[in-house]
Amino acid sequence: MNPIIFVVIAALLLQTTMLVFFWALPNALGLSMQVFFQGKELWQLCMALGAILFMSSFFALWQWRWRDVLLPARLLAIFLGLYFAVAVVDYEVLRFNNQRLSYSFLRTYFHISNIFDSTTIAILSGDVKGTVLWITMLFTGLAGGIALAIFLPFKKNAKPLTFKTPLVLGVSGLVLSAIPLILFLSGTRGIKTIPIINYPVDIRFTLGKHTLTSPVLHIGVLEIFERFRDNYKISEKIIVSLDAFLPSEFPQHRPNMLEFPAFRTAPTHEYKAEIPYSIVLVFAESYKGRIFNQMLSGDTILAPNLWELAKGGGLWFKSAFSGGYPTVRGTTSTYLGFPSHPNRDVPSFYASNKFTGFPELLTDYAKVYMTVSNPVFDHTLPFVERFFDNWQTIGKTEIEGTGDSLGMDLTLLMLDSLPTDKPYLLVYNTVSTHIPFYGYPNSFAPKPDDAMARYRNAVRYTDNQFGRLLARLATRSDFQRTVVIVLGDHDTPVDSVDYAHPPPIGVSAAQIFLGIFSPDTNLFKGLEIREDVASQLDIAPTILDLAQVRSANHFWGYDLLTQERPAYQPALFYSENAYFLGFRDFVLTGGLSTEDIFIGKNGFLPTTDSLSIAWKKHAIDASKVLRSLLCNDKMQPREKGGK
Repeated sequence: MNPIIFVVIAALLLQTTMLVFFWALPNALGLSMQVFFQGKELWQLCMALGAILFMSSFFALWQWRWRDVLLPARLLAIFLGLYFAVAVVDYEVLRFNNQRLSYSFLRTYFHISNIFDSTTIAILSGDVKGTVLWITMLFTGLAGGIALAIFLPFKKNAKPLTFKTPLVLGVSGLVLSAIPLILFLSGTRGIKTIPIINYPVDIRFTLGKHTLTSPVLHIGVLEIFERFRDNYKISEKIIVSLDAFLPSEFPQHRPNMLEFPAFRTAPTHEYKAEIPYSIVLVFAESYKGRIFNQMLSGDTILAPNLWELAKGGGLWFKSAFSGGYPTVRGTTSTYLGFPSHPNRDVPSFYASNKFTGFPELLTDYAKVYMTVSNPVFDHTLPFVERFFDNWQTIGKTEIEGTGDSLGMDLTLLMLDSLPTDKPYLLVYNTVSTHIPFYGYPNSFAPKPDDAMARYRNAVRYTDNQFGRLLARLATRSDFQRTVVIVLGDHDTPVDSVDYAHPPPIGVSAAQIFLGIFSPDTNLFKGLEIREDVASQLDIAPTILDLAQVRSANHFWGYDLLTQERPAYQPALFYSENAYFLGFRDFVLTGGLSTEDIFIGKNGFLPTTDSLSIAWKKHAIDASKVLRSLLCNDKMQPREKGGK
């Protein structure tokens, strides 16, 4: 056998084996990847095998042209060894994060500050079986490629290839690769059943997070294609759709509508705050609005310390929504005041782009940040580096489930370092309520099989630590001019209600808890239960009110202290290749590139009514404006802060 053909056959067998293992292993939630990718195995196989054949054709062409047998075969073996090593890492990343390996992923997760940290190590691990298997395959692939190159058992006078061989390899690879690409680019969707074997195949070729590193060709084509496809020309027509989601006075204060349609000069409405308040922002992991709203019906044992704070005075939003899932989308929406686009990773290039997060506008504030995990997790490092001169993390925990306790220890130390004669911003995040809800000590509460029971236990543990913060705040002389904002980073699937509909239909990542509280009776006279829609996009404008800061900005939201979003206007965010519109009493959701529209809240049904179709068009047009602004760096004028 010619050595080129031998290497290609070995690569195809190895790739098929890797995919079989990938489909057989569970993901981070314990679900089989076969279930997660059901119906998509066929096009994954087309992409993976097609890429190998196509790339191998170049090495075969080299051998045919120069009649050299061993050199191109050895280089192909080394190339594929490296190729599969990267693919192994990518499969493992996808299995535990449902994200594809990309430059932005590497920039954040494998940042130099975290390369040997437990966070990065955890990205490539999980269950022992999967970790051992993938690490073994990683080094086996590397060693196999090198060994094959060194000990390739073919003589120099082995029969060379004819031109027919690279031609067949290249054409076969292109045909296999083109099948999913053509179906993707043409927007083909639906589920078809293969006759005889009666096997369902999902041909909604959206790629997205299902794209693996192995088909490098497809990632390259997709990125190039998106650059042209999503570089929309901003016109007054699609700006009308953007305005459907903005405060009514926003368009009146645009200095340049066509160039910077999402940028406005300083707001002119009257502020509620008469003094600059110190602000404590609790970014709470997976605080589910649906569950926390049960406290309003008497279930106050869920988070008793939060309830005591709320009774003192503040705003409780029954219909609050996150900027999307995972945490990075909520972080983007909260700090930057505009939605995170599903096809654009904002944080990874944040430092070089013209965005301004609300902490940068609090120039007279002392600002500190505490995180219970290294901030490269979920792509938040660029925000942390830019917003906070003083940020700390707890590092490695010796006792499982004590992350929030150690985090609060550190938060209290940072609080004690803050002055009482000037306002401050203190931000910290929590971790106990992260899926699958085992993040509390065994001594605190049992960990039953019932996920909702574990979730409630985790909430109580987080709330216990929150109570320590409230007790310390109450001892400070500036407590009366302090505002505490408790904000869920996103919702999370827990019970049958959440799992009733898979994304993008369900809203398991949508409804969150949002409360703004203060002991200052001049700001809040008792607890007000708000029925209007609230969103993470509203946090930045609200904080500008609390800080008495007036500044030009690209914040899409409302000042929750003085403004209410009209009942007909929803909160907007994007998740994967879908849009979500959070109205007060219901939610619309559907695909950005499909005709699907679903309506509901706890349960969903397809809808075709004219109002839903009109809002879907607004959501898609708004996504075009957002994508174009991010693509061309036109969110605000060049000078920092837009001044």
